[in-house]
Amino acid sequence: MKVALVSEYYYPLLGGITEHVHNLAVFLGRRGHDVTVVTHNLKPRKHHHYPSELVDFPIVRFGKGMPIYSNGSIAHITVGKGLSGSMRRFFQQERFDVIHAHSPLTPTLPVLALRASNAPVTVGTFHTYFDRSRSYSLVQKKAAAHMNMMDGKIVVSQACVDALSRYFETDYRVIPNGVDPGYFSPDAPVLPEFDDGKLNILFVGRFDPRNGLRTMIDAFKIVKRQFGNCRLIVVGDGPLRPYYRSMVGKKLAADVHFAGLINGGRPNYYASADVYCTPCTKASFGVVLLEAMSSATPIVASDINGYRLVMDDDREGILVPEQDPAAFAEALLRLLKDPELRQRMGRAGREKVLSTFSWELVAARIEQLYLELLGENASAGMPDPDPEKVIVLND
Repeated sequence: MKVALVSEYYYPLLGGITEHVHNLAVFLGRRGHDVTVVTHNLKPRKHHHYPSELVDFPIVRFGKGMPIYSNGSIAHITVGKGLSGSMRRFFQQERFDVIHAHSPLTPTLPVLALRASNAPVTVGTFHTYFDRSRSYSLVQKKAAAHMNMMDGKIVVSQACVDALSRYFETDYRVIPNGVDPGYFSPDAPVLPEFDDGKLNILFVGRFDPRNGLRTMIDAFKIVKRQFGNCRLIVVGDGPLRPYYRSMVGKKLAADVHFAGLINGGRPNYYASADVYCTPCTKASFGVVLLEAMSSATPIVASDINGYRLVMDDDREGILVPEQDPAAFAEALLRLLKDPELRQRMGRAGREKVLSTFSWELVAARIEQLYLELLGENASAGMPDPDPEKVIVLND
């Protein structure tokens, strides 16, 4: 099959949707399909990175990416003259079998892809959970028309179904996010600067308020009063960095390491961590949970819908009330003081990833949906994956 993956989120932007689109392109390619990523132009800036490896699929860029504030985070849209016509001509020239838009009701490129699609099958994947949407309320009729342009609607979790069902009555296929267990592995080398006998608590995320770094720092202050032999490693960046640094204070500065944006080296950070902690307040799924689980790192996470659908409380980690530093500190201390519990939860997370969330399995399910929608026999004409064709994010 010839497949176009259309997304406002792709490198140089980092984040869950970027990772999803990239890995879907990689693993569909391994299964023998011809994949093109369609996204915007965005020059690398202080908080943006390109993937450091060379990909072996085309990346076609339209217009110019522009950041906006939306849903408690920094979102991106594409601007530029003639975008609709340019995309339509591109699709007419390439003649894709499947055009797959990510966050398909989000301006600009995904919506334009739905309108311009000339492919036999058009698919959309919804990645985001939201409580209520004023935008959908205002343009519900028009958004419903765009829904009807899609032959298949994928959601990454039941939480997305719950959010969307408030506005649209339609059928959804739940296919979760995935992770590459060969890349995020407990066998990844430990970073020597963190291999000094101290126990390491890891936070990974953009410096958006909803990702909960404030709660993380407040919880760490409590932890340090009862368990001195630990540090906090913060992977991520953003305009709020000075604010979060000021929260740490001079007394804790030596034990809070701000690593900045890390792209290809993330497996080493998970391998170096004794506990992964995410006090996020809003998530549809939680790719970072999969990365930690795949790395056999136990988790302390907010007890929110998107996370409950990925991990089981007291199995792969501990779920605690959101925005409660004392509860996070209690859960962290429980794990820091119990190495056997950390090992048990780490093993359980790795086992769940291998059985349910590996990208090989997830890509196969998306491929199956494509074939169903194309009316082909799903058991025929499916090439075997090429084990020699490996793409990873390197340092």
